Amino acid sequence: MRTLSSDLLQIHHQQHQHMAKIAFITLMTILLGCSSKPETLPPDPAQNEQLYQQAQQALKARRLVEAAQTLEILFDSDTLHYEAAHSLGEIYLQQKRYQQALRPLERAQRLQPARIEARMQLAQALALLGREAEARALFTRLADAFPGNVTACMAYADLLMTQDQPDAAGALAQYDAILAIDPRHYRARSGKAASLLRLGNFAAAAVRFDTLLTERPNDVYLAFLLGSAHHHLRQYEQAVDAYKRAIDVLPPASPQRTVRQWNLRLAYMEAYNTYPGDLEPTYQIGFAALDEESPVHFTNVAEEAGVGKKDRGRGVAWLDYDRDGDPDIFAAGIQTPHGFYRNDGDGHFTDITANAGLADPRGGWASIAADYDADGDPDIFVTREAWEGTAPNSLYQNQGDGTFKDRGAQAGVDGDDDSFMAVWTDYDNDGLPDLYVASGITGSKRPNRLYQNQGDGTFKDRGAQAGVDYRGKTLGVTCGDYDDDGDSDLYAIDVYAPNHLYRNDGQGAFSDVTAQAGVAKPTEGSYVGFFIDAEGDGDLDLFISAMNFYEDVVQSRVTGLALRPTRAYLYRNDGQGTFSDIAPQQGLARSFGSMGAGFGDIDYDGLVDIYLTNGGPIMSRFEPNILFHNRGDRFADITVSAGVGNPGKGHGVGFADYDQDGDLDLYTAVGGHYPGDLWANSLYRNEGHINHWLGVDLGAGAIGARLRLRAQDLLSIVEVNSGPGFGSTNSLCAEIGLGARSRIDTLEIRWPDGAIEYHTDLEIDQFHHFAEQQ
Repeated sequence: MRTLSSDLLQIHHQQHQHMAKIAFITLMTILLGCSSKPETLPPDPAQNEQLYQQAQQALKARRLVEAAQTLEILFDSDTLHYEAAHSLGEIYLQQKRYQQALRPLERAQRLQPARIEARMQLAQALALLGREAEARALFTRLADAFPGNVTACMAYADLLMTQDQPDAAGALAQYDAILAIDPRHYRARSGKAASLLRLGNFAAAAVRFDTLLTERPNDVYLAFLLGSAHHHLRQYEQAVDAYKRAIDVLPPASPQRTVRQWNLRLAYMEAYNTYPGDLEPTYQIGFAALDEESPVHFTNVAEEAGVGKKDRGRGVAWLDYDRDGDPDIFAAGIQTPHGFYRNDGDGHFTDITANAGLADPRGGWASIAADYDADGDPDIFVTREAWEGTAPNSLYQNQGDGTFKDRGAQAGVDGDDDSFMAVWTDYDNDGLPDLYVASGITGSKRPNRLYQNQGDGTFKDRGAQAGVDYRGKTLGVTCGDYDDDGDSDLYAIDVYAPNHLYRNDGQGAFSDVTAQAGVAKPTEGSYVGFFIDAEGDGDLDLFISAMNFYEDVVQSRVTGLALRPTRAYLYRNDGQGTFSDIAPQQGLARSFGSMGAGFGDIDYDGLVDIYLTNGGPIMSRFEPNILFHNRGDRFADITVSAGVGNPGKGHGVGFADYDQDGDLDLYTAVGGHYPGDLWANSLYRNEGHINHWLGVDLGAGAIGARLRLRAQDLLSIVEVNSGPGFGSTNSLCAEIGLGARSRIDTLEIRWPDGAIEYHTDLEIDQFHHFAEQQ
């Protein structure tokens, strides 16, 4: 029996003889003084055919390593051999050596451009390397050159459905092209049904999934997708039946079982207003005892209040744009006009988006408000285009007459980045809000931007000079004076790598102190964060949310524990420039799909509570938001009792007392990743409590100001900020909870420029307005 080594030795010997002939001719040419170039012997066809046949035999026997080694010799010796180049590239693809596959596949397509195989596999290799724009361009050319080619259309559709920014409409067009040729093509039919689901055509998707199930009743995915379509249609009884079928076809130990039981539970409760009712035990799911009683209760009044915007919601901002004393709402969504709602003071809002000049069809992600031009009214900064690519940001300047104008380009903050979150911060303590903007999420290597406010309506990017121009995949950013030295520090959150804490050195520069502070985690899956005084001890702690797989989220609800290191972190400020993670002790170390998060004292007991806005891209993910009540020694999950756990795709959240009844309400933007995953935003009205509070209004330009309140045994630290969490804005008027305490001792105000003033004998349960004394 011939072996690879003996065959290769023979081939190498033959190649050596061939090359020796070339070397001899070259040498003789030089010695004879010939001025012409030496002649090169052509490839030996017999030897090359022997190599090719040997490689084919190895391929038939699935000896890929041997086949690749043989083809590599042939690839080097015969640059015109299409089959060798194509076969070598194909093997590299199977071995997941995508980068190495490019060279032989590129050669193959040059040799025979009229053939489709190598060109299609080259496109697949580019896609697998993350070079999706090049892959799409090549697939588009293939579709034009080979109209109706089923293999090409299917490969293109697969790319469009699975790329970082899936294109369900484009994939649907490819599936339709296949079905025009072969109406019974199963993969195209199932792909079309999945595309329709993502595009929001749930009824048509349900019909197609149902038909496919008659042909393949034991398919492990179809029934689950059918259940999801009915779930979105709010046909809950049909969803229950489909989810049961989806469970029946699974192996007993499948990790998907709990997810399907979870979805079944949600649909069953909606259908029958009870759980488990008469549901058979095999379909039931049990949970850890995590739900606790809430001290306050909320009612979703978004629809009746006129702010139930339905889209792919992202950032939200509370701002008193007209300075009439009550907060108004700005809400952004992906590639859809903004929503801007004037608070009418009677519990209702009026949509004034168009009249205000904010019906920008580009939509946006972060929505953060501050008075950047020091004219006394709040302006709005909106980022684009995050996961979707690159696009200019907008800075909407409040004109003082009820309208806004986009000054992004004029101000120098529009950029052309893949910007995600942003935060207003006065890092140089000049009393003018600056901007820190996250970029690079698509792998573009664009840096984070630190825009310094020049005081004349323009900004300059000082990121490189300041040492905060991190070039990673930054998703979230936040700020806070964690070391209490009088200037604002920055924190950048990378979704795929360790996070970064930048200490403000006070001279326009920052130092990366992540390692010594111990706040790099989570190192994968981090999303958003904020600084809060979680323990009421007078310094700022740091909270970081994380994104987890749906399976892990459901299993964590069953066990009460996080399944992976990718979880929420609550870093306690130890007061010496270091932090300690206390999330496990505080009841926060569970698995969530927290795309957003916010904070506010919902019952005015003097402790800051945390609200997680959860979800994920897949259409069949129905994960509720979570409200954690700060009980001093731990955080209690009061979601169910409080009534704020709507399952959906949560993002931005902002707290404000919109009805001015002495408690914090919350507005949250909801919406998914795909065009059809649309949800209505929620306005949760707080139904009240008996605790006292103190309201402090420093104006919309006092970004970075710090309030320190003492009331008997209570010490509260509040910083005025805009942008923490999912690029959202709480009311810029602080409301500080006092609990049962009926007076305050002192209120210290440290203005952004460092000036400090003290106030005593302030009346409680009302707002106080302050302007810095010059």
